[in-house]
Amino acid sequence: MKNVGFEHLHLHSHFSLLDGFGDPAEYAKRATEIGQKFVCISDHGMMAAIPPQIRACDKYGVSPIFACELYLNPEQMELKPGEVTGLYAKQLDEEAKLRLRKSYHLLAIAYNDVGYSNLVTLSSWAWTKGFYYKPRINYEILQEHREGIIFSSACYNGEIGQAFDRGGPAEAMKMIHRYQEIFGEFYLEIMLLDFDKQKPYDAFLIDAHRETGLPLVLTNDCHYAFEKDSYMQQLMLMIQTNKTLAEIEEKKAMAEKDGVLADLFELQDTNLWMKSEDELNQKWEQDYSDIIPYEYFVQAKLNTVAICEKAAGVELDRSVKLPTLPNDKEEFRKAIMRGFEVRQLPKTQQYLDRIKEEYSLICEKEFASYFLLTKMMTDEARRYWDEKTGGYGEYAVGPARGSGAGSLACYCLGITDVDPVKHDLLFSRFLSPARGGKTLKLRFDEAEVL
Repeated sequence: MKNVGFEHLHLHSHFSLLDGFGDPAEYAKRATEIGQKFVCISDHGMMAAIPPQIRACDKYGVSPIFACELYLNPEQMELKPGEVTGLYAKQLDEEAKLRLRKSYHLLAIAYNDVGYSNLVTLSSWAWTKGFYYKPRINYEILQEHREGIIFSSACYNGEIGQAFDRGGPAEAMKMIHRYQEIFGEFYLEIMLLDFDKQKPYDAFLIDAHRETGLPLVLTNDCHYAFEKDSYMQQLMLMIQTNKTLAEIEEKKAMAEKDGVLADLFELQDTNLWMKSEDELNQKWEQDYSDIIPYEYFVQAKLNTVAICEKAAGVELDRSVKLPTLPNDKEEFRKAIMRGFEVRQLPKTQQYLDRIKEEYSLICEKEFASYFLLTKMMTDEARRYWDEKTGGYGEYAVGPARGSGAGSLACYCLGITDVDPVKHDLLFSRFLSPARGGKTLKLRFDEAEVL
């Protein structure tokens, strides 16, 4: 079979806790080995893999695609601070509790900056306002933040797959029409797995494609980068299902004796590695050519490339972000002046020149807010009474740490308790013009501190 192009859109890293085993760097390395140009990590409910994903893609010369396999429950309420879904669930009957407990999968891929922002919002909302066993969203927040995102039906645990499981094609088609109302267009996700329900589900999705015209996309629901990692994935699932190695070996032996597969997670699908297009072609020819017509198989692969090319334009601002307080430079100056008086420092030329130098450079680097926020934290720590030591939080704060002891500004603010001038400590070991930070070209003579 001739290769037409294929890119993986459904990868789980170890940030999909106790479910994904793959590492972002391994996925990026594997992508180069199988001739792919993109790495799309779609962890369950979170986007924590993005920093290592970006670093790995930079290292191996591939492009990152930002995605998330969201958890969805239509009945999940928006929680207010202090509220928990579990308390609400106690008021429900058993059937309603089961509906609320279920978390459906939905693959979401950002294809522009707005989409990335919306994807981050959805993931954050799920953790802070929709958590119930898992971080979840509902239809309302999904509709509000769907712009710039490509959606796919995900695996058999998606809402369409579960509708198919409950009520067959008729029930699943109702869910597809519901999704069309929400998204307009979305992708029907077919897979070439050994999971026993995958073939009838794929056959339904092919029929749904013919009926609705919704595009198909091929994924492999990868949970590890290399085929050899299947065993490690199995061990991890043992931890998740609270089974010991002894129990597993016993059930394996019984299964082999009886000539049947044991009903264990680790004996389920072992095809979840990051396959090459050749490997997928072979799997299709071997097991799925009678389920998925050739022309649909080809188009589903081509759609993965088109999605990646569309989503590759998302460029994140990777500069260091520091919170900024209003009028921070003036507030920083006032705080230094107060500290100078409280510490009863001598107004000699040595002290005055030193504090002017530090103030000027700190402001030039846009660190004034950072120093003020650090002061807030150390002040709060010192107000905390420690019953074990019988004292306040100065035990936690300490006199100073590392090169920070060389800052007279830190001493004036109460961040440290070491006078660097008295002890002949250099500020340049802590901060210097050559080190990072934003430059505002603040002239030294404008730094009128005292």
